[in-house]
Amino acid sequence: MKVYLDNNRITPVDPQVREVMDPFFREPYGDLPALHDFGAATRKAYNEAVEKCYAGLHASDKDTLLFTSGAAEAHSTLFMSTYTRFILTGRKNNIIVSEREPLPILELARFLEEQGCRVNYLPANSDGIIDPETLTDYITPRTALVSVSMVDGESGAINPVEEIAEICRRYEVPFHTDASQALGRIPVDLQRLEADYLSFSSETLHAPVGTGGLFLKEGTELLPLIPGGRMKAEALRGGPLNLPGIIGLGKAMEIASDALGFEVEDMRDLRDKLEEALRALPGVEILVPWALRTPNTVLAAFRGVESEAMLYELNREGIAAYSATVHPFGEWRQRPLTDILGLDPVLRHSTVGFALNRNTTEEEIDHTIEAIKKALEYLRSFSTLDEDAKEQA
Repeated sequence: MKVYLDNNRITPVDPQVREVMDPFFREPYGDLPALHDFGAATRKAYNEAVEKCYAGLHASDKDTLLFTSGAAEAHSTLFMSTYTRFILTGRKNNIIVSEREPLPILELARFLEEQGCRVNYLPANSDGIIDPETLTDYITPRTALVSVSMVDGESGAINPVEEIAEICRRYEVPFHTDASQALGRIPVDLQRLEADYLSFSSETLHAPVGTGGLFLKEGTELLPLIPGGRMKAEALRGGPLNLPGIIGLGKAMEIASDALGFEVEDMRDLRDKLEEALRALPGVEILVPWALRTPNTVLAAFRGVESEAMLYELNREGIAAYSATVHPFGEWRQRPLTDILGLDPVLRHSTVGFALNRNTTEEEIDHTIEAIKKALEYLRSFSTLDEDAKEQA
């Protein structure tokens, strides 16, 4: 059996998303401004996708949606615009990001530091969450932007972005949040949040990789990363639009909004079943409190077992999981979550995460539970990582 539990990085494409995209690969379609029937059909499909994205985020008609190649481009557009408009001109000298931001944002922050911008990194607390009150220790009249993601991609920890946005409004500082890990898992409402900028990406929303967006609240400004374009939104990003990707993204947004009812609850129930089974095992510690996490994520530390070894054994059983210890690029470019959570040193190389999606089945979770038990017994039989784990087992 194949079980995919690495859905905080990339999700399988929903069949309904593939279906609406398929005509754009099989049949000719027109340019958006074209006056012939091909162009009219394209405009209709495009406008419907835009409406679905606005509805999925409860955005105002007066807000602007900029389609990009993904969240990384959305981040780059915003941060480079902020640098050009405020830092280079000397009007501001500082940006603030959380230390657990997605890697593209942290790389942007470090690039701007090299250009002379002062960057503050908001520390996460022992639950892996940004405390809004810490922001007041860093924010000043010279701060040009604050960026805190809605959800941590490794732990599923949910940041209190509404409170952070309120502090930013009090200080009249623009606030940005990345909602890529939140969409389809928890409600995202731009009317309540009132973020100045919100970015998102397709690959965590059951749509193909390569499409994303940046919402701009009414009245905010942005310099294009790629100048050009004929329409209002295109004026903020020149070059061709990925029309099939946008059509698919719109459908994915619609499905995700509908799924916030019973489908997400079913996913939560399966996540809880997995979590309860893990808690019952000796030497296993669940990280980040239940109430502070998205309904699809469990992060566990397995005493006496290296995370790489656990991932290998699970993979042998057809199960894809992930680790907060093993970095995909072989090195840490953000503060390790295991350090933030204050784990016992023997557990810091023993963390494994499981991220479900709304199509995960009970049969898959049952298979995963049995595979974990089997792997623990096998790996602890010869592990020297922690002798106490063998005694507990």
